[in-house]
Amino acid sequence: MLQASLRCLEVFVTAHETGSFSAASARLNIAQPSVSAHIAALERAVGGQVFQRRRGSRPRLTDLGTSVLRHAREMLAQADDLRSDVLNLQASAEQRVTFSCQRSLANFTLNRALTSFVLTHPKIQLAVRIGTQEDVLNDVRDRRADIGCFLSNEDQRGMTSVSIGHQSLVLIAAKDHRLAGRKRIAAEQIAAEPFVGPPTESHFGRSINKLLADVGVRGFKLSAHATEYQFLRELVVAGVGIACSPSASVQADVALGRLVLLDLDAAPLAMEIRLLSSPTRPQTFAMRQLREFLINEIQRETP
Repeated sequence: MLQASLRCLEVFVTAHETGSFSAASARLNIAQPSVSAHIAALERAVGGQVFQRRRGSRPRLTDLGTSVLRHAREMLAQADDLRSDVLNLQASAEQRVTFSCQRSLANFTLNRALTSFVLTHPKIQLAVRIGTQEDVLNDVRDRRADIGCFLSNEDQRGMTSVSIGHQSLVLIAAKDHRLAGRKRIAAEQIAAEPFVGPPTESHFGRSINKLLADVGVRGFKLSAHATEYQFLRELVVAGVGIACSPSASVQADVALGRLVLLDLDAAPLAMEIRLLSSPTRPQTFAMRQLREFLINEIQRETP
């Protein structure tokens, strides 16, 4: 295999085009001995002389040099094309960002902020992926997304995790639930009721269980699992059980009287809104812009 570097080929072509090693050194802004060294390295790589050297006359191509010149020009042109493609891809990446977001945040908390980002940053292409907490983590880890966002009160191992605000959570029940309308309900009474919620083995399910356990609601029975809020709401309305849900997702249903909030006698429930990214992924211009925008928007809206 030919072991000549592109730099050797560039020096060789320049020496031929300018007619002398000294002229090549001036065009390339390198010392003349460096030109000679590159030509010598090329000749070692191709196994013969590429120039006929005669004192007092310009170097002339040998038959081997003529063949090398043709291929050198092709290789240098291909290298220029590759360099141009890489620069174009890098420029495109600088203007594109993929954001993976937990469904409840995307639909009820960040929807207006994301829309505002698109409107105020027309040169940046935003792609949004929506799913569960597991989906967000996997998207960022597998580089399907540049930035992730979900609810959690814990750092994520192997991730850069930044808290940018908090989301309050509430306990909801059917309007005719036996605890509806009661004040300062004890944690033990809440725990005695059946619940509806995310699967206990899911990341969000574990987060909810820990949050409730921290305020004394322990050992409750989960009567039904639901990963989508629409289905969870129908189960709660039907009286299947209580649910713990982000407050932003239930506001409309509470306002319409379909659901009621239960007054738990405990500290307010809340989870942090966290931005996630891979510590090994370079931060592009578009990533920095989205990150700063979301931080400002969430902190502006968080009391």
